[in-house]
Amino acid sequence: MALPTDEDRIEAIKKWWSENGTAVILGLMLGIGSLVGWRMWTGHVENQSIQASEIYLSMQGLARMNSEAAVEQGQTLMDDFRRTPYATLAALDLARMAAEADDLERAEEHLRWVIDRTRYEDQKHLAHARLARVLIAGGRYQDALDTLKGDIPEGFLAIMEELRGDAYRGLGETSEARAAYDRAILASAGVADYLRMKRDDLSEADATGAQ
Repeated sequence: MALPTDEDRIEAIKKWWSENGTAVILGLMLGIGSLVGWRMWTGHVENQSIQASEIYLSMQGLARMNSEAAVEQGQTLMDDFRRTPYATLAALDLARMAAEADDLERAEEHLRWVIDRTRYEDQKHLAHARLARVLIAGGRYQDALDTLKGDIPEGFLAIMEELRGDAYRGLGETSEARAAYDRAILASAGVADYLRMKRDDLSEADATGAQ
């Protein structure tokens, strides 16, 4: 059997290229296009994150001087940068500002926005706790208890149980409130004096009511 010559090899390469060259070129183009597209996307995400961080830092500064301007920047983050973590941080800040201004409805709106959209569990639990506090402030005790349902991580257990106690107390269910305060005391890692005061106030209220 004769060994292939250089001419044979060249002819074989030409034949293979004529049959497969188009597919190779298309594959290279798709690969390059995908790489360029990915780099453009990651660059866009990075730029969005940088812009959002700058706006959020500005918002924090404005919140100490001009709440209206801070609200505008916070809303910009929620509307235009909602895929960044700064949007939910801004919503939490806006909720706090609204609550401090006694605008409980707006505070609730912002907190529910965080709960519905955040990808971070700690933010979600924090928003639930703050929402429960807002609902209790508005006298919506059962709604607060509904907000506090579900599994609670250890780091949030004390505050969640305290809020349950506050909600039960608002409903006049003192035994349930006392039990919730006791659970909060156990979970508070020694910082429980004010919780004991809340629980003891229930005992004094029971004694006064019994007279």
